[in-house]
Amino acid sequence: MLRDNEIQFIQENLHRDPVAIALEAAKYPDLDIPDLVSQIKARQKLKDKMPVWVANERVFFPPSLALEQSSSEETAHFKASLVKGKIADLTGGMGLDSYAFAKAGCEVEYIERQEDLTKITAFNHAQLKAGNIHHHTCDSLKWLAEQGKSFDFIYVDPARRDGTGNKVVLLQDCEPNALNIIPFVNKKTSLLIKTSPLLDLDQAIRELGGVEKIYIVCVKNEVKELLFMKTAQSIADPFIDVIELSFPNSLLFSGRKTTESETEIATSPILNYLYEPHAGVLKGGFFKSAGKGLLKIAANTHLYTSESLHTNFAGRAFKILEVGSLEKKWIRSVLPGLQANISTRNFPIKADEIRKKFQLKDGGEFTLFAFRDQANKNKVVLAKKIS
Repeated sequence: MLRDNEIQFIQENLHRDPVAIALEAAKYPDLDIPDLVSQIKARQKLKDKMPVWVANERVFFPPSLALEQSSSEETAHFKASLVKGKIADLTGGMGLDSYAFAKAGCEVEYIERQEDLTKITAFNHAQLKAGNIHHHTCDSLKWLAEQGKSFDFIYVDPARRDGTGNKVVLLQDCEPNALNIIPFVNKKTSLLIKTSPLLDLDQAIRELGGVEKIYIVCVKNEVKELLFMKTAQSIADPFIDVIELSFPNSLLFSGRKTTESETEIATSPILNYLYEPHAGVLKGGFFKSAGKGLLKIAANTHLYTSESLHTNFAGRAFKILEVGSLEKKWIRSVLPGLQANISTRNFPIKADEIRKKFQLKDGGEFTLFAFRDQANKNKVVLAKKIS
């Protein structure tokens, strides 16, 4: 895909501003500078998301839309830990998930509708010595229906844009419609679906007719992917695992919706410690069961408090230093440096508005929490994170 002189140009200019490189195109009449700038921009953008691919000088990156929906290497390898045997990747794209499946020892059938993208991906897999992957250019559902053999797993990461390029979230609006793959699930064949982090879990469970398990995959307190495992043992009340890939033990929390609905948690005024749940816990809707052993600030304020420190909370713990109200005089008295992180929960003003109104600098060792308490009154807490 890339000639040696093109590879050399990319590597020599990898840390430069792509716009500046593009303006110098006339200096390189023998090179397709727009294409090379595209490769440089992709490598700059993906250096943290796909470090192994970026490190290989011969990997050729496809157009930006394929890059946009691609998994990261760490989320791809997590998905690969869930599958085994023969797997059909019905939405091959740039091939990162197929690569991870093959590296985990799976025999992979990669299917992609765009012929150019299939060629690029097959080339990249060869450069990366990916393993046992067979590449096909065709309609994935038609291909699946024509297969005489069954698979251990079918994987689908549907395109989340409609015909006009607008983003979509619902399963039936994505391409392919994952609901059309359900008839292929049987005692031998399981279906793994990757979806947008915005998808409503309860609605997805209903539409899929139950699932065996849901994985909320996070990196550094940000929800990256939702994974639905559909098998012959699917149920309406599956376990939901919150996965934090930046932790040595990635399983942060696991629970069921029924357990959450049956859990009761008392409310309390602010005590000595404050707890902020992980983003994946909030996505899972575990507003009560995640706070086991703690007291909640208010029914609709998803913050918790305790007299003594609890170290096994699925989120961040803080030592409370001061409690007050959102007033300039109070903030300046407790925060002389006027620098703090800001977090709001069930509060009428957003964090950015608070920062602008009181001219606070971002970052530092302190956090201001603004919330409504059990009496539905606005409160502000100055706290320091416990490492």
